[in-house]
Amino acid sequence: MDLLLIEALVIGGVLGLLLGLTGAGGSLVALPLLLSLHLPLRDAIGVSLGAVALSAAIGAIPRARQGMVAWRPVLLLAISGLPGNAVGQWVGRFIPETALILGFCLLVLWSAWRMWRGAALPKIHDGPLRSAPLVMIGAGVGLLSGVMGVGGGFLVVPALLWYTPLSMLAATATSMAVIALVSGGGFLLYLTGAQPPMALLGGLAAGGAVGVLWGNRLATRLRGATLQRLFALMLVAVSLSLAAQKLLS
Repeated sequence: MDLLLIEALVIGGVLGLLLGLTGAGGSLVALPLLLSLHLPLRDAIGVSLGAVALSAAIGAIPRARQGMVAWRPVLLLAISGLPGNAVGQWVGRFIPETALILGFCLLVLWSAWRMWRGAALPKIHDGPLRSAPLVMIGAGVGLLSGVMGVGGGFLVVPALLWYTPLSMLAATATSMAVIALVSGGGFLLYLTGAQPPMALLGGLAAGGAVGVLWGNRLATRLRGATLQRLFALMLVAVSLSLAAQKLLS
């Protein structure tokens, strides 16, 4: 089997597993791993969007059939996120690669801090859904997705817990549906001006499909706080590794 295909399967499996477990984090790990394959940054961002979108869709479908996906938050976040994605891809063309990578590393570290801190915090919203904050967060998620190729689940999941009455499992499922739509739209925009390596994308998709379905099963068995803290530590390692790889070379 071709080495690139094996690497793609492994990367896809990791991002899919993280999406299934937490509803977030797949792209935060996928982008650095894709850059380690010596892809140009723009192609790594585009391919990351495609792989994350497909994995999230595969993970969201069985949970939607179980009634876990809340469609009103999905629509609010996706409708505001898709225009932000287009703006983000346009803005990203004018940002130097070094600045983008540094910004991505800082974003990953901030996400790790939020995840570690949030592991000890109880759910704080049990009232009705609040639309305005979700629309604003959706726009921000779309912008970050376009600029850096992130799915945005690290923002979507906390937003769903803070501004809707959803449980953690329902927030994770709903987040995957949002990621599938917003990242999928961003990937289609990327395709209008680029030709991604199809073997790499196919391997990522296959690995992601297996990873996200496995993650879906494990998510119902593992304690959320322990999982979040382990994931936070992994994000710190990913950020420092990417910084060393790209900024100190």
